[in-house]
Amino acid sequence: MRFRLAALATTFLAIGTADASAFSMSFRWCGAGPSPVISLSGVPKGTTSLQFHMDDLDYSAGNHGGGVVAYTSQNSVPCGALQTYNPPAPPNGSHRYQMSVTALGSGNANLGTATFTRKFPE
Repeated sequence: MRFRLAALATTFLAIGTADASAFSMSFRWCGAGPSPVISLSGVPKGTTSLQFHMDDLDYSAGNHGGGVVAYTSQNSVPCGALQTYNPPAPPNGSHRYQMSVTALGSGNANLGTATFTRKFPE
């Protein structure tokens, strides 16, 4: 009986991990104002919302906010959809900006996270 429970637990963990590891994202700028358009792939099953956050990796106080959007099986989030997003404004040269997305399920359970980094200006 213990072996069967261990096998079930291992199978469940492997399925959950496979879903989370396939989760990926990318984004492209929509000019210097609205939040970027975001492409999603492999969003984990059970996801009800997506929480986004962007940081400037080349500036210590580079928190650019983000936002939460409902997930209804879409594979992209349009320009301007993030409510608390602050656009990039590097003081000089090009900076690296990292966007992260967390897939949230029932009760705000973290189902997986994906990140993507892009320079601005390119």
